[in-house]
Amino acid sequence: MLFVGEKRSKLAKKMKVTWKDGRLAAKQLFDALKYCGIDPKDVEFRNYFEKDGPTFVKSYNGPIIAMGDKVSKALRMAGIEHYFIYHPAARGTIRKKEIYCEHVKTNLADLL
Repeated sequence: MLFVGEKRSKLAKKMKVTWKDGRLAAKQLFDALKYCGIDPKDVEFRNYFEKDGPTFVKSYNGPIIAMGDKVSKALRMAGIEHYFIYHPAARGTIRKKEIYCEHVKTNLADLL
């Protein structure tokens, strides 16, 4: 599985962390993946709006999960089939851990 985000935040760059580190927004995603029985070490991450992002995503052979509306729209425009989940840093009700975990489980049900 490939989880596709937008781009690293300023804070992530400052802290020198990536999705693989499980920090910042990745913490929420990792918790949801574990809730679904998925080991975060067994999936891949890529930011679409960074160097080589589109090329990597287009050539990926496996399920692709767009994290957020911007990425989902870009993937649709590029003709790339994908699943959708809200970005783990989304605000509002979805931010509550239990709700986000259920959202991810529901949207990835075909892959579980």
